[in-house]
Amino acid sequence: MSARRDTTGSYVAGLAGLAITIFVVLAVAAPNFLSQANLTSMGSQFPEFGLLALAVLPTMISGGIDLSVVAISNLAAVVAALLLRAGPELALLAIPAALLTGLACGLLNGLLIAVLRLPPILATLGTLQLFGGLAIVITRGPAITGLPAWYASYGNASIGGVLPVPLLVFGLVALALGLLLRLTATGVRMRLFGANARAAQFAGLRERGLILRIYGGAGVIAALAGLVILARANSANADYGGSYLLLVILINILAGVSPAGGFGTTLGVVFAVLTLQLISSGLNFLAFDAFTRDLFFGGLLIVVMSVRVLVENGLVPVPRLRKVSSP
Repeated sequence: MSARRDTTGSYVAGLAGLAITIFVVLAVAAPNFLSQANLTSMGSQFPEFGLLALAVLPTMISGGIDLSVVAISNLAAVVAALLLRAGPELALLAIPAALLTGLACGLLNGLLIAVLRLPPILATLGTLQLFGGLAIVITRGPAITGLPAWYASYGNASIGGVLPVPLLVFGLVALALGLLLRLTATGVRMRLFGANARAAQFAGLRERGLILRIYGGAGVIAALAGLVILARANSANADYGGSYLLLVILINILAGVSPAGGFGTTLGVVFAVLTLQLISSGLNFLAFDAFTRDLFFGGLLIVVMSVRVLVENGLVPVPRLRKVSSP
């Protein structure tokens, strides 16, 4: 980020308007869009990649990135599935074991970055292959099925028939992460380190501990996404969500998170997730296939990145908005 200006407030305000506009257009153009079945389906779908986007958010704010979140999610889901299938005595250990798996994977990323000084993009690219390969070795290829009915029921359950359980999980994680970023010393240090790592070091910030907390937390959130996916899909697959990595990076860029670090909010990520879910639903109503959607999202990522660079360098004028106070 060359201009080093926090334009997150403008992005969040613009995203809110864009999401509302798309929603209104779809509601008018597609009569079935506002049906309870469709809205509940959307509310159950986007928490999967929404949680993965939240996992990437703190790493990008700190000036890094985590490309391994999808692989961590799949590995955690595989570990949980094996324990769930092993019997009722071990089933209670499935969720803690999955979260600990995510924590261990995240800490490994943190060690590679903080101790060995590997660039985050290269370190997590390597662990993406490592965690993905480990999941394939464990499963030997096929998906793990035969999960207990009580666990699978949570993936499609809803509270009062209106609020899907996966959506509730996403909302709680977004709220907790937003409070951490705005109201804790760790959140302040994270932004300071992302905005200017050298200045943070001179200020006495303990870099290694901060990086370990950031990537360890990202691993836990990714593992939680894996548990949600496991409940929804009723199976664990080592290569589930092959296109999710592109999507979660696009979400964070669209949300106004600075690729160079320092700026970003959970509220922006929430609006970006909603916007892309609405766009995806619109493409479904227009009968576009999954490959066309991936092509569209890839092009959208390039466009958003290009516009952001032009805005930050003052080449494209934007209206000045009052800073939005967001978590």
